[in-house]
Amino acid sequence: MKRPIPNMRSALHQRGVTLVELLISLALGLAVLVGLSAVYVAAKQSFRFQETGGRMQEDAMFALETISRELRMAGFAGCRGVEKINIAGVDTYYPQLGLTSGSPGGINGPNPLAVVVSGDPEVTLKPLSPFNFVRGFDNVPAAMFATAPTSSATNSLFMSGGSEKAVSVTAAMGAVGDPLTIAAGSGAFLGAAVYNMVVANCSSSSLFAGQLAGGGTQIAHTTAMGNAAASFPSTPIYGVDALVMPLEWSFYYVATRPGAATPSLYRVRYDGNLRSGQEELVSNVESMRLHYGENTVNDLVTGAPTMQADVWRTTAATVTNWSRVVAVRIGLMMVSDDNAANRDVVTVAPTLLGEAYTGPVGSSATRLRKEFSTTVVLRNRIAPR
Repeated sequence: MKRPIPNMRSALHQRGVTLVELLISLALGLAVLVGLSAVYVAAKQSFRFQETGGRMQEDAMFALETISRELRMAGFAGCRGVEKINIAGVDTYYPQLGLTSGSPGGINGPNPLAVVVSGDPEVTLKPLSPFNFVRGFDNVPAAMFATAPTSSATNSLFMSGGSEKAVSVTAAMGAVGDPLTIAAGSGAFLGAAVYNMVVANCSSSSLFAGQLAGGGTQIAHTTAMGNAAASFPSTPIYGVDALVMPLEWSFYYVATRPGAATPSLYRVRYDGNLRSGQEELVSNVESMRLHYGENTVNDLVTGAPTMQADVWRTTAATVTNWSRVVAVRIGLMMVSDDNAANRDVVTVAPTLLGEAYTGPVGSSATRLRKEFSTTVVLRNRIAPR
């Protein structure tokens, strides 16, 4: 006699999942997966949005800090400042420096503004003066380039001044034609090249072309270097209270590199001897806009400018006197590298420095855009000695 299989009775009463139950389970599971997927996609999109915004802010802060640092140095000419540069009581400079050859043409030499503003002696004869040490443009001047860059609707900014690489004069000149004596090794960065330089103390400043000589301890200034005269004016005789520094300039503009999807912020520099190539500082800078704080009011007692920005000019063309621009406001429109960064974001018409903004022709509408700005006071303008 066969013995019954244990638990056969319970096994006979067990049933599988019905089709309806299976479908309900699948539907519930699918609903949970869809919900989780939606949360994942939303979190990923939020992370992507925050990462893009953070990258834009980091790039913008670097660009604004770089421009601001140079603007604060613009017009530096030693103790007296650029407002007080005179030679022999005549508002002119030695040498009367022109442009040198090179590529790209125009934006080369100590005074590239002479190409753009060719009819104004205040600009063409003076590489460093209150009138031109800061100059803005409502576009990128094609005259400053042999081949004009492909630029967007952007402003551009030029600034010049004495370099922060200043060296001290260590011995007084015996005569106006003597070289300037500096400490051994302090001017090694000059090499053997002829540099456009500024020498200044707290009573006078002079601009000249000089070359390191005398075993690296003397800076000569002969006519062979391009100076109009081999000596400084009869006064002053520069002594140990003087500084010598190269004359530098920088030019900032926005242009699109061949093959790039978005424009970038570019800089060209001149170190007193050589012009650098176009340097791409920050990518994804769609436009730069500049406003200029101009002083139009004189002190009622002294008659001197009050050095306060009482009028803000929104274009370079409306500036009435560049020698009275005391501050510059810089606005950058940053754009995302991702062409679909704001696909699910509700956008509004952007503004730049409080004005309506229109992107370059052909620019993508689905890129994320954000404005960054700062205001820089020209300290070598407002604090003349």
